[in-house]
Amino acid sequence: MILRILPKLSIPGVLILSVFIATVLNPSVSRGQEKNESSDELQLGYEAFDQHPGSGWRKIADTGKYREAARLIDRYQQETKGLTKWQRVNLQFHAGQLYTVAGDKDLARARFKTALFEQESPDAPVKWNAHVGATIAFLERDRQKLAELREAIARGPKFQGIVPNLDVVDRLIACFDEPYVFAYREPTEQCK
Repeated sequence: MILRILPKLSIPGVLILSVFIATVLNPSVSRGQEKNESSDELQLGYEAFDQHPGSGWRKIADTGKYREAARLIDRYQQETKGLTKWQRVNLQFHAGQLYTVAGDKDLARARFKTALFEQESPDAPVKWNAHVGATIAFLERDRQKLAELREAIARGPKFQGIVPNLDVVDRLIACFDEPYVFAYREPTEQCK
């Protein structure tokens, strides 16, 4: 599979794949150091933990330790009081992405399913449930469901002239036969 996608990868794609392979095959940080970093990250507020590049779980994921970053999100949710429903849903989605990249699709699906709103407001600025559902459809290899959810997103509201997450779902469709990490990040021209 990897050899099949190498000729299609852009330079950033090759770098991402290289870091992923190197990390999975040869973790470079000792368990003690990893636990200390994780403890520090658990003290952060939501914005710093989840939304800032190079901070919180992203700091761990940036080193290629996707499973550890996902577990850190799980722990953060358990130990952090006062998180809003939206914050919890967003954290679950990010954990699902990380478990997917780490190769644990069962945990990923479970996190994605808890990243859905029970009742999404019809006037929500983002078709969040359709986006999450499209991600699940991609993992479950359900091309038809993915296409249906893409249309629901395309009918959604625009923010600064752009329909949120439509580009992501279009990449999942264009790169349907590729691994999630590739489909999520690569321009669609790479998959055609």
